[in-house]
Amino acid sequence: MKRYSGALCAVALLVATLLSVATLAPAPSVTGDLGGTTSRHASVAGRGSAPRATIEPAPTPSATATSTPTAMPTATATPSATPTSTPTATATPSPTATPSPTATPTATPTETPVLSRAIFVDQNAQLMHIYENGVEIRTIPCSTGLPLDYHWTPAWSGTVGRYIGTFYAFEAYADDAWMLFKANGDILIHSVPYVWQDGRKVYQDLDALGKRPSSHGCIRISPEDARWLTEWNPRGVPISITPLTRTDWPWPPSG
Repeated sequence: MKRYSGALCAVALLVATLLSVATLAPAPSVTGDLGGTTSRHASVAGRGSAPRATIEPAPTPSATATSTPTAMPTATATPSATPTSTPTATATPSPTATPSPTATPTATPTETPVLSRAIFVDQNAQLMHIYENGVEIRTIPCSTGLPLDYHWTPAWSGTVGRYIGTFYAFEAYADDAWMLFKANGDILIHSVPYVWQDGRKVYQDLDALGKRPSSHGCIRISPEDARWLTEWNPRGVPISITPLTRTDWPWPPSG
């Protein structure tokens, strides 16, 4: 009896040892056809009343590889070069030339053009001046109209008109007459009047020439000056007659 009890104790000790080892060492798993996993159980039945020990393999912790994602470097976008607009060259305006001040022209006295020929009658001096190219070539004593109603010679400027020659008026003749203008009758240049006596010319008022007025309005000159003037041909020549303002004439007039 003692021999069997000792054997049982030995077996129990062995089983306990095995259980202890089995607990520490996991049993290999068998994969079935359906993909399940069945644990192999090692069971040892003791004889008699020994408890049945079930060995459950402890799951082997599998090391879960935790992959720590390596942070990928964020690609920093390199800004593309912004094209720099080339400034348009602004045209520099050409400097405006400052106009030079215009010199104010000094008024130049207008020169009276020199006439090739001209006649000037000065009634106060009772003289007729004949000009060629600005030079007086002859001074002729004359006698103009009496300072009485309808007899005086008006001041006038114009040109010598047509040649009349000899005419008869106021009971006397006159030669080498040239027409001037109309006033109280025709105003002429002519020789002093004359009458015929014994076949010759008797001239009137020769003493008035260059001294005093004596006519009815015409300009009287000597017969010699009248002939010279006709040969000089005064037609179209400018003539100017001044007004009669003098009053201290010797009287009585004989015209």
